[in-house]
Amino acid sequence: MAVSPVDRIGAGLRAADLRGDRLLAVYLTLGDPLADPVDLAVTVAEAGADVIEIGIPTPTTRPRGADIAASFDRARSCPPERAWDQARALRTRLPDVPVLALVYPSTVADLGADALLATAQESGVDGLVLTDPHGGLSAERVAATGLSAIPLLLPGADPVRRRGLESAARHLTYQALAERTGERLDPDRVGDFAAAAAATATTPFLAGFGIRDEHDIRAVAPHAAGVVIGSALCRGVAAAEPPARAAWAAAAVRGWKAATVLSGTELARGGHAR
Repeated sequence: MAVSPVDRIGAGLRAADLRGDRLLAVYLTLGDPLADPVDLAVTVAEAGADVIEIGIPTPTTRPRGADIAASFDRARSCPPERAWDQARALRTRLPDVPVLALVYPSTVADLGADALLATAQESGVDGLVLTDPHGGLSAERVAATGLSAIPLLLPGADPVRRRGLESAARHLTYQALAERTGERLDPDRVGDFAAAAAATATTPFLAGFGIRDEHDIRAVAPHAAGVVIGSALCRGVAAAEPPARAAWAAAAVRGWKAATVLSGTELARGGHAR
């Protein structure tokens, strides 16, 4: 398998272990006109985001979560070619930050599997988050290119299928704590959801779907290798006045990142993240 000599994801995981925290992955949609996506990515990375997850708007992609879907609708006039240009610019400005591309079955259908893989590699993307690992692009095929396959695992996933997807993941899986992005989780049980996922996981995972604030992050962080914030960022940026959007995002990310730091007790216990 042709593996990139630059393993940003692995380096990020090791750095988080040394710091005693968990990765903070922040999602944004390329082409979203609310704020320049490249500038916004740099802003949140400088504020503490360890990983940038990007959405590529394509003609038929319609995410299920309301806030992510709204960002795709706003980006609808941005052709995929221009979105990939933004991904290249992002890589140039953030040479050491892992970048993950969110891939739906419709992304594969619109762009073609071969073109998607080739362009992702050429653009400097480190891994693909596969929302349906059997929807036209398998984790095994992604891994064979040297990109990191990060299959999405939904709540209640079949254990046999889950093991197969975990074995195909080079670094991480993506564990959804809810059925769709932006879905409100019970704040008293969000840690229980993450702990239940960790109890059967054989591979480190990013936890996402429904994580909204510092409370949720603190509850999830001891059980995961990292947390993903997407809908909350999209919603907050949309609600802020245009001149204040970058400042709002930076302040939010600083708070979210601080919540990923593990306590001494959690570090001693070791958690389930590795």
